[in-house]
Amino acid sequence: MFCRGLEENFNFLILEVSNQVDAVRDFLGSGDKKILQNIICKDDYIDNLKTILEKWCFDILTEAGKITKKETDSIHAIHTITVNLERIGDFCVNIAKQVGYLSDVAFVHKYNYQGLISEVQQVLPKIVPAFKEHDLATSLSICRSEHQIDNLYKESFCKIMEELRDGKNIENLITVLFIFRYLERIGDSLLNIGEALLLSILGEKIKIDQFQALEESLNISGYRGTLSDLDFSSILGSRSGCRIRKLQHEQNDKFLSQATSSIFKEGNRNKIWAEKKNIEIWSEIFPGLVPKIFSYQESEETSSLLLEFIPCCTYEEIILSSDLEELHTACTRLQATVKEIWDYTLQEGSRKVDYVEQILSRLDSILQVHPSFYRMEQNIGKSRIESTETILEKCLLIEDELKAPFTVFIHGDFNVNNIFYNGIKERIHFIDLYRSKNADYVQDVSVFIISNFRQPAFKVQLRDRLNWTTKKMYEMACRFAEEKEDTTFEARMALALARSFYTSTRFELNTKFAHEMYMRAHFLLEKILAHEGTEWQKFKLPTGIMYY
Repeated sequence: MFCRGLEENFNFLILEVSNQVDAVRDFLGSGDKKILQNIICKDDYIDNLKTILEKWCFDILTEAGKITKKETDSIHAIHTITVNLERIGDFCVNIAKQVGYLSDVAFVHKYNYQGLISEVQQVLPKIVPAFKEHDLATSLSICRSEHQIDNLYKESFCKIMEELRDGKNIENLITVLFIFRYLERIGDSLLNIGEALLLSILGEKIKIDQFQALEESLNISGYRGTLSDLDFSSILGSRSGCRIRKLQHEQNDKFLSQATSSIFKEGNRNKIWAEKKNIEIWSEIFPGLVPKIFSYQESEETSSLLLEFIPCCTYEEIILSSDLEELHTACTRLQATVKEIWDYTLQEGSRKVDYVEQILSRLDSILQVHPSFYRMEQNIGKSRIESTETILEKCLLIEDELKAPFTVFIHGDFNVNNIFYNGIKERIHFIDLYRSKNADYVQDVSVFIISNFRQPAFKVQLRDRLNWTTKKMYEMACRFAEEKEDTTFEARMALALARSFYTSTRFELNTKFAHEMYMRAHFLLEKILAHEGTEWQKFKLPTGIMYY
């Protein structure tokens, strides 16, 4: 979507940066100071071209009446490419200036700088054709050039380090190391340029390693089209850091025999593997409750899943925007599903709970966001108010007495946006399952309740719906506890709610609202301490704490 001025300046920028790379090659070969002066002088021109292109990009984005998403993606790509081309120009200047620290420019000839520069020279002319023609293969080759440059850098780096150990030519060796480091950083900029081209073609920002994982996952699933045939849309990643994308075939026809849409999830290797394992367990326990796995891929640090896309509303959407009849139906289905899971997976035998331990493990993250959410010991008249540290230490000891009498297979992150409801089939579905495990059912109930509490909805009608949903889930849990003769249910619920209130503050930047949760957590922990020495079966949860 080049306009004339933008295209001309973009071409000039690539030409000038290419000339700088050529000049650096020549300067490293000869040490001719005239070449050095030309490199330094050209840097200002490259900076000006970058400024002009940035202005063009911002003007198009702000002044155009309406531009399509495709055009917006292209402008973002041009801007990213421009910034990284200017960086390559800066690296060229830095390399040239380093030569002045060598006792003899010929010293650098012992190392394969030509190989790295040659790789850069081959890549730069590919940028404009790849952009204009939406050439996926060429864009990928630009991304992958960074890997080749890294390999060449590593060879020279190892050679330099080996020679440094001899203790000779230390100044020259360190200078050459800096030169090669700048060449390696040019590779990083080329990777950024390649990924910007992927954005302009695919319509979504995607890194090369994620692209390769996605490509492999689709191949394993049996998909034989190209990635440019797919519509991409990002879905906000979970707080575990996973990247999630929805994929849909543009023609909406032959995406194998599977659904026309899939979910691609990529992230930490251990977490993705745990999710895969838990999805398989859930599929055995409760077929149809969780998405199908189409493929699974592992690399050294990350893993990826290609999952069935379930076309449903989140339970959060049901609570906040459905009609009352659908809300009541969904609530009934959710309770029935959860009760069935608890009954089917119940395992006798007491189990230690770890709600206070979870607070302690997240305390640094909480205080990083809200440093004041850690009360020091205070004296008011003759009364002493214990510090947060003391309260947590005492509750940690009490927690040992409050073992869960049995366990069930819990979701592990039972937020309302991890629960889906299909209104047509009246079925519940779960997603984001890497924390699933055999544990105290109280944990899922508390997480569900606080995920309602945390909703940024303050209109009376919406808050009434949230409170009603909370009430129904809690009443169902109470009935289950009574049926199973779980006599410490309310005491454990107090600890679990305190845990959910306190740890949720690290995700809330509204200080007033976060402080409300922090104070409720302290209130519950102090209620537990006040009951110490009395039978836990007699503890009564102040249920008003659950409602906002």
